[in-house]
Amino acid sequence: MHCKFGGDEVAFREKYGLGNSAGDYAIHGGGVPIRVSGVEGVVAVVVVSGLKQDEDHGVIVEVVTEFLRPSGHD
Repeated sequence: MHCKFGGDEVAFREKYGLGNSAGDYAIHGGGVPIRVSGVEGVVAVVVVSGLKQDEDHGVIVEVVTEFLRPSGHD
């Protein structure tokens, strides 16, 4: 969302009609929805914060990739 709105929080608030609840939302990276095959909707969200938003996202991608990689251990 940050890229889509160029970091413009006001445009984001107006586009989605957030009004006074706008402070409850962020348009910055660092969150990834988790979906499970055969299950409807999002089952979880992984969020990382504290680094640059692309680095936050990168941490999630690395960890999820490692988690999904076959370990070879039975």
